[in-house]
Amino acid sequence: MIPSIPNSKTLTLKSKNLKFLLIIAGAQLIQVQQHPVDMIVPPGSSLKVSCSITGYSTPYLYWYQWTPEAGFTLVFTSLSKGSVNPSEKDRFKSSRPDNVQIVLESDGVGERDSAVWYCAASPHSVPEQLLSCTKTTPTSYS
Repeated sequence: MIPSIPNSKTLTLKSKNLKFLLIIAGAQLIQVQQHPVDMIVPPGSSLKVSCSITGYSTPYLYWYQWTPEAGFTLVFTSLSKGSVNPSEKDRFKSSRPDNVQIVLESDGVGERDSAVWYCAASPHSVPEQLLSCTKTTPTSYS
């Protein structure tokens, strides 16, 4: 649960600095880092949170929002530089200025926007060494 300050009109917006470690072909490691990690923003103020990736050159990038009422919600998805879907939602927008960074922004947050934001990354391509694939269909034995 996100902590609140009694009798306060301050919006608490938190982003969590989680380090997602993904093992992929060749024991490659992907690290996700957000900056800033925590923010307290008064209603009507702007905000900007950046997420940078190391260990993979062209990952898929995501922004998830967590609230006590809704749990985790996928808000923004980016499959490549310059492309975020959707680019805007409610008072928030996201952009991807390069292959390894995604940005979350708002020009004016409201009191109902208090949430925890998570940035995530995933590899999406098949290793170059893998030249063909096959599908194995299970067989039942009677």
